[in-house]
Amino acid sequence: MKIFAVLVLLLAFHLRMDAVGDWPLRWDEAFSVWFGQMGLVEGTIKTADDIHPPLYFWLLHVWLRLVGISEFAIRALSVFLSLLTIAVVHSLTLHLSRRKLAAALAVLLITLSPFHVTWSQDARMYPLVTLFAALLIYASCRGWTRLQAISGAAAALSHPFGVFVLAILALHRALHWRGFRGSNRRWIVANLVTGIALLPWLAFTIGTIRTDPGPATFEPLFAYQLMATLFATGVSVHVDDWILPVLLISAVFILGLALNWRHNRRATSLILLGCALHPLLITSLGLPFVPFYISDLQERHFIVFAPFVFAGFGIGLAAMLRHPWLRLPGALALAGLLVLGSVRTLEKNDMRYFRDDYRSMMAAVTALTTADDKIFFVSGGRKPVVYYHLDRVGYDGPRDSWAEPLNVTGIPGYADDLPAMMAEIFATFPRFWLIEIEAHLDHPPGARIKWIDDHYHRIYHIPVAHNGISYYSRDENEALPDVRTLVPPVIREARPGDQVRIGVPAGASVDLVHAGVTLETRRADSWQLLSFDIHPHYPNGEYALRVAEDSFSFIVTHSQA
Repeated sequence: MKIFAVLVLLLAFHLRMDAVGDWPLRWDEAFSVWFGQMGLVEGTIKTADDIHPPLYFWLLHVWLRLVGISEFAIRALSVFLSLLTIAVVHSLTLHLSRRKLAAALAVLLITLSPFHVTWSQDARMYPLVTLFAALLIYASCRGWTRLQAISGAAAALSHPFGVFVLAILALHRALHWRGFRGSNRRWIVANLVTGIALLPWLAFTIGTIRTDPGPATFEPLFAYQLMATLFATGVSVHVDDWILPVLLISAVFILGLALNWRHNRRATSLILLGCALHPLLITSLGLPFVPFYISDLQERHFIVFAPFVFAGFGIGLAAMLRHPWLRLPGALALAGLLVLGSVRTLEKNDMRYFRDDYRSMMAAVTALTTADDKIFFVSGGRKPVVYYHLDRVGYDGPRDSWAEPLNVTGIPGYADDLPAMMAEIFATFPRFWLIEIEAHLDHPPGARIKWIDDHYHRIYHIPVAHNGISYYSRDENEALPDVRTLVPPVIREARPGDQVRIGVPAGASVDLVHAGVTLETRRADSWQLLSFDIHPHYPNGEYALRVAEDSFSFIVTHSQA
């Protein structure tokens, strides 16, 4: 069994670490890095204005200073935390069931779960809160006071939903109070310590945390459906297409726990409470009289309760395999879950590849500007993404206390008097560079760009999908800087619909080559970020962009075309 556990953990490590740095940070991940780059005090103040407690950002603050900033390094922390979670789920299931088979099944299913794999590769607090939730459940069941107090406080300081785990454990304890006679006093002490540990954070954030008193946009029934679909298949869109397999898997889950109820009611009721109450608790946060911020249901809202679900799967399937009449259905159900999990995990991993959303654009900004140039950006809400990618391409301008480059300024998206705001911001700048990051998401659309176009001359512009780089001046005869820097393509794998970009000096000619044949040639009249479209008729294989004596290779694949 020890060899099996080691092999499964190695498999879990491979599935979660494979190509983990090969796709760009999403919006929320960039927010994590932005907070993590701040000082501990500044970062704590900033998180107090949001809805997330600071523990993950404190940990990330230290982690970034140890390993540096890259997609791989940032997400490696989450992978490490998720592996610890898998180990704790094994111990938790073994303790609840007293059966090695149940623990083995639980750890195998969570290892292959596409839902858990996805959130194990995300640079957010969800792997951390899931780890402490698992430790909290385990410590509470074992009566380990110190670990319970520490993990309870840590879970609540990692994510607000950590409090849900505390509430479910309290309800379970109340229902089985007599059965816990020997540890009730220690359990109360642990919870008192947890509460005392949380008081400073509650006092610090009260009155500042972001709220949303609007009504819920989802029904409790859909919350149950989404939760079941996520843990069964890893799917959060088009959930109605998966109703039949999800119903079958849910039936197996409930049947297995029903069989286990006769042997261990206390353990079974814990799993049932953890799975049944979570959707109701999430739904309650959207009620009109609950002043807490929650928009619509998201995948991340459910990952915290993975320890309950996968321990339940392990216990239930083991109970079916012990029953003579249900051994064959149980084996078929297990095989189906393993196959479905494996296929969906491979599909999800295949879909996650590096798209050149921002990095070439930021590299172009770095190549074109000097430390004395003033840079502005307008965005539909991507401020941390801008700063993250400026860091990634080596932008080393001086910073303020919020870890923002001093000569890079985000133009506010809204003002009661927009012309007055813009005039005040640009009053002292006769020329500047402008970065546009999804400014089309703003409302009213284009208002800030229109003001700039009305008051300055656009000397130079590089369009990049919905984004762009522009050089503005009050002098329409302003000359562009003579830039000789070459910016290599950042994409290593491209698919139909992608664009591969390369930055080249004026006069440079670039060839797109495949199998010795030149497919397209483009020439730069000035320093340009040239874009080459990857068309559906391009076959799989190795391609290259050639500039004089330099050649930059990448792969084209149709695996998700």
